[in-house]
Amino acid sequence: MKKLTAGVVPPILASALALAASSVHGEEAQSVGAAVEHDRIVVYVDGEEFTAYNFGEEHKYPFFYPVNGPVTGESVTTWDQDPYPHHSSLYISLDWVRSEGVERGNYWQPRHDLETGQVFSTAPRLVEATGNKVVLQDRCDWIVPGFDAHQMRDTRTITIRAPSAAIRVLDFEFKFEVLQDLDAGPTGHSFFSARLRPELAVGDSGRGPDIAHLGTGTIVDARGNRDETETFSKNAPWAAYYGEHFGETEGLAIVQHPENPGYPAPWFTRNYGFLSPTRFAFIEEPMPLPAGTKFTERYRVLVFAGDHQEAGIAEWAADFQASR
Repeated sequence: MKKLTAGVVPPILASALALAASSVHGEEAQSVGAAVEHDRIVVYVDGEEFTAYNFGEEHKYPFFYPVNGPVTGESVTTWDQDPYPHHSSLYISLDWVRSEGVERGNYWQPRHDLETGQVFSTAPRLVEATGNKVVLQDRCDWIVPGFDAHQMRDTRTITIRAPSAAIRVLDFEFKFEVLQDLDAGPTGHSFFSARLRPELAVGDSGRGPDIAHLGTGTIVDARGNRDETETFSKNAPWAAYYGEHFGETEGLAIVQHPENPGYPAPWFTRNYGFLSPTRFAFIEEPMPLPAGTKFTERYRVLVFAGDHQEAGIAEWAADFQASR
């Protein structure tokens, strides 16, 4: 069992006082808290589980699951879901990372093959869980155990808020440091990603009967493009995925920060429920990342009720993109 680094907040449920904090829409924030449970940091909204950061050493990479909708309390994402069970809910990973002696560092799949690449959580800690937000931090080592190759490191900070009863906000910051001369990509389905549950998928008859019947979902990006046919490979600051979910409309959106390298990255979208802004999917040649390279990636994830207009996704995106 991994031991948590000591932080400001002890590993107990730190239920916050309900504060009348102003959100983008001027609504009252809900109380948030967090607790450490073995190899998970669980985040609560008004005493109910919202999400959990899963950092156990048996995982290919740390990830968030569940990611519960604000109205239904059921996860809008999925984990270990056919097809492609290596898409674990809400996560960051990468494939085809080459270094000296390593042709393919694979931090993405197969899910149980850890020797080909694993993102090790080394310092998960609960930094803050008072007031109207929870702050988590971790330092993660990107290692190919089969070759004893330590390729990268990232320090990640995740800030989680519940500005109203209809929306949850997760702000991610990843500070990367490249430890060896690397070449990354090209590869699809990699980097910062979300895998939506089947009920929210658009459905796709072109990928067989297991996909054709799926979901009630819609993909829409900041430019008004819809579903995989229009959003795939398109550059847009944000994209949202939503549909009917246990009798309600709920979904998830990802917003890119304008200071990210290559902003806005093109979107790798799939009608079966996949959503990812990734420049690594569309390069024609491997991207060199020399040792010593440092770069920061920031994303906002919005878990919301209603469609993208009712949830004000464009407004929440503008708020994030104006932040420094």
